Amino acid sequence: MLLLDEAEARRVAGLYDLPVTGIIGLLIQAKREGLVASLAEEMNRLREQGNFRIHDALYRRVLEMEKEE
Repeated sequence: MLLLDEAEARRVAGLYDLPVTGIIGLLIQAKREGLVASLAEEMNRLREQGNFRIHDALYRRVLEMEKEE
């Protein structure tokens, strides 16, 4: 696994049919593996401490999908 968050890296990965996921996808995987207790807490931490933008609709959809709401 290689972690990159640049548009060019995602474009090149697409050229080679490599799977791409974002930070939210990584958090979901971590939650499913028991490495994260709460997606809401982690996403809030990203928003507050990391100034990471997460659209409200995506935030709600993730919580609903993972039955945290």
